[in-house]
Amino acid sequence: MLPRELVSAVLPASPARPAEHLNDPRQQAFQRALAPQLGKALHGEVLAKLTDGSFVVKVANIPARMQLPAGAQVGADVPLTLVSVHPRPTFQVGLGTNPVFSEAGPPLPQGADPGKAPLAMREGTAVGRAAALLQASAAGAAAQTVGAEANNTTLSQAGKTIGGVLAAAQKVETPMTAALGRAPIVAAAGADAASIAAGLQQALGKSGLFYESHVAEWAQGARALAELNAEPQQQLAKEGVRQNPLDPATAQFINLQLATQEQAQLAWQGKLWPGQPMQLEVQRDSREGQDEAGEAESHWHSRLRLRFPELGELDARLTLSGGRVQVQFAAGSEETAALLRRHMGSLASALDAAGTTLAGFEVRSAPVKTADD
Repeated sequence: MLPRELVSAVLPASPARPAEHLNDPRQQAFQRALAPQLGKALHGEVLAKLTDGSFVVKVANIPARMQLPAGAQVGADVPLTLVSVHPRPTFQVGLGTNPVFSEAGPPLPQGADPGKAPLAMREGTAVGRAAALLQASAAGAAAQTVGAEANNTTLSQAGKTIGGVLAAAQKVETPMTAALGRAPIVAAAGADAASIAAGLQQALGKSGLFYESHVAEWAQGARALAELNAEPQQQLAKEGVRQNPLDPATAQFINLQLATQEQAQLAWQGKLWPGQPMQLEVQRDSREGQDEAGEAESHWHSRLRLRFPELGELDARLTLSGGRVQVQFAAGSEETAALLRRHMGSLASALDAAGTTLAGFEVRSAPVKTADD
């Protein structure tokens, strides 16, 4: 779906952790309040520093919680530029020649632990720089001076296109926060784990989120054309539909593609089987650790939300690292929570058979929300 000139221009970016869940009503209201400031140079007043090191900053009379560079002080004035609203508000902080970007979230409720809603900072990237010049690119300007040293930064055609896409994506009142599954993952309830895993892999692979990388694989002979034909972009092309990247609906999906790459996070929503809704989020932790042998080790976080006819609402959070997984369940009732606890041994045995160790298991009864809420 990305225009041809963008396929080679968008480079991998450092992953960042989300400040809030993508469908959090507080986060959505925060995004709407900031949207009119997109692309504008602003002044932020640092109001307070929180226990996790993040700050509360007033921007255009809107309080925002964000990370600031080392040395930031309460009461200081910080130059900011709002470069993106979706999937999360992101500011360019300061005017340095190597931009620093910070995710922003609404101030936390009274008594909330800021450590449980981490925010992220990252160095400037190709995508970040294009977004930072959004205002100029949307107006068709060829260049803009960035930085205290007045270095001229020329925006390429690809950068201008990205800027236009991001601007068009803001025109949609309800943001697209997840890839939508067009068909159930499996044909009927009762499928085994292997069938569900294969179906989920197919659903994500054919979602269109990774279309450009699949085209590159096809060009190298590593992917069959028949596999590309199953993805939405190819389906539309076969129907004679020529997609305009500045069309708001198309721009929303491109924005989701860019966010998936930049944030190292994937969100999918659809049917597990007919009549059974499911929401899935998968994210790679930006803070990589080391295993016992001293090798780099990635941490993956997943969240799965379902509502079963018998079990009721169920929210599962998993953290996978080095062949070990920690599982936390939030069940809609104490009866369901007790049932899950009784079958913990079966889960541990199944994971062990698959080569994964159950390193942690926790179940609590608490209301959870699913796609139907």
